[in-house]
Amino acid sequence: MQWDGLTDRGQFGEMYLAQRDRFADLARDADWDGVSEQLAEHPEWASLPRPGNRSGFAPLHQAAWHGAGLAVVSRLLAYGAWRTQRARDGRRPVDVARERGHTHLAELLEPVAVRRLPAPPEALERHFHALLRENTGGCLERTEHLLPPLSPLTEGFDVRIVFPVVGMMGGFTYHLEDDELRVHGHSRMDWDDGRYYRVTPEGWAKI
Repeated sequence: MQWDGLTDRGQFGEMYLAQRDRFADLARDADWDGVSEQLAEHPEWASLPRPGNRSGFAPLHQAAWHGAGLAVVSRLLAYGAWRTQRARDGRRPVDVARERGHTHLAELLEPVAVRRLPAPPEALERHFHALLRENTGGCLERTEHLLPPLSPLTEGFDVRIVFPVVGMMGGFTYHLEDDELRVHGHSRMDWDDGRYYRVTPEGWAKI
């Protein structure tokens, strides 16, 4: 799965931007067959909002907004869409469904923690974000990225997420392993396999 935190639409390639916009349009317009066709080719897009992330509405938020059928929402979840994902205003899909009166979706969209983040999770995420800021060579200062939350990692037993960073020619892949977060920093410019880190609620260190 992929976390797209890039807020500058001008940083996307023209062809890729058109593809992602079309995907966002299909979800906005409740064309669920079209969304499924796109996800069959690009399953890593299941939790991606429109490029630029203005509202942060991912396909599952759109399904909640429209009051899509249970089969549609179940299909998005099967592709890996995140129940815990928050829009820019902080709403999760279940919050959107409740506000819109789509009570038939509330139970299905309620986040379920399959595994727990090491406690306290706020400290773990803070150190994770510090690691990202300190190991991008200033890329996050030159181009704004919304840093990824760790809550989606609780939605499966082996969730692995890629966070691309403009300027790195790569990014970070991260997952939970035992009682810590494992992070792999990688770039097409690396002569080796990149850099590996562990993150705990106490801090982060290179492996």
